[in-house]
Amino acid sequence: MSRSSLLVLGFAAAFALAIVASARARRTDERHTLVWLFVCAAVAALAVWRHAIDILAQAMGIYYAPSALFFLCLAGLLWLVFRQSLEVARQKTQLRKLAQEIALLSERRPEPPRSEGQ
Repeated sequence: MSRSSLLVLGFAAAFALAIVASARARRTDERHTLVWLFVCAAVAALAVWRHAIDILAQAMGIYYAPSALFFLCLAGLLWLVFRQSLEVARQKTQLRKLAQEIALLSERRPEPPRSEGQ
């Protein structure tokens, strides 16, 4: 195994440990944790089985194998950005509904009695 493969494998392992630590501290959602662990496994698999990049590129009809890897990384990043934008839109809608509900509840709440000194 080459030095670059060992370096990538070490990075994938360290990243996987960081993801698991983040999940244990409840800083990430379970859905996101599984996706990131899958990414770590894919990176580790490509580091160990380097011929897989050539096979993948050939299956995609790409002649220069690293271009296939760049394409897959770009597609993955675009997918992640799209998912994050959907999540932001969902949270924005939820925040607007909560603000409206708080406004309605504060209008219905009776005023507390004031003391004469205020």
